[in-house]
Amino acid sequence: MNRLVISTARRMASAAPKTSTGIEHAEKARQVAGGKPNWSLYKCDDYLKFDKYSYAHAEITMNKARVPQPSYKKADELPKVRA
Repeated sequence: MNRLVISTARRMASAAPKTSTGIEHAEKARQVAGGKPNWSLYKCDDYLKFDKYSYAHAEITMNKARVPQPSYKKADELPKVRA
């Protein structure tokens, strides 16, 4: 019983600041701007060109430059030193 009271009191009196999820800001911006964004205000329009496959495309292009992961089946090669 005592543990329950202590844990409940800690949750109710948290020192962490209350934060928003961002949805409140989006709804307020829609009310103020009328729901019509002005895309010319963006300095970097690359953010507007993302779609749901953008991350996958970046993974595919970066995969060529990646170092292969080590395997227990193949021994690591020691670095070669010039004599």
